[in-house]
Amino acid sequence: MDWRNDKAIFLQAIELFKKNVVNGVYKPGTKIPSVREYALILGINPNTVVKVYEILTNEGLIEARGTTGYFLTSNPEYLVNLKSEIVKEKCHDFLKQMSELGFTKQEIIDLLKESDEDVIRMS
Repeated sequence: MDWRNDKAIFLQAIELFKKNVVNGVYKPGTKIPSVREYALILGINPNTVVKVYEILTNEGLIEARGTTGYFLTSNPEYLVNLKSEIVKEKCHDFLKQMSELGFTKQEIIDLLKESDEDVIRMS
């Protein structure tokens, strides 16, 4: 895993986990990797994963079940909201970057339309 220097690793790990949930890597209600397993998968310190899992537990995305481990929520509403949250965050980041490059709202819209047409032609 390549970690960026501009953001704390635990925050990047949270983003990656949420992205994997949205992409179906982890299914609702199923067991997720243990702290040690996830630390090995990501190549990070297990203490960082403990922090990640604590935050995800507090958010309601995962739950600790005693000695059986951690499980992804089976709450469909939470999972739909998670996807929406990720999309809004990505859109916000994109619009902020385009604005910093000096693009106007109309220029951004035009570029998106062009990109959409390119994608449709490739399909």
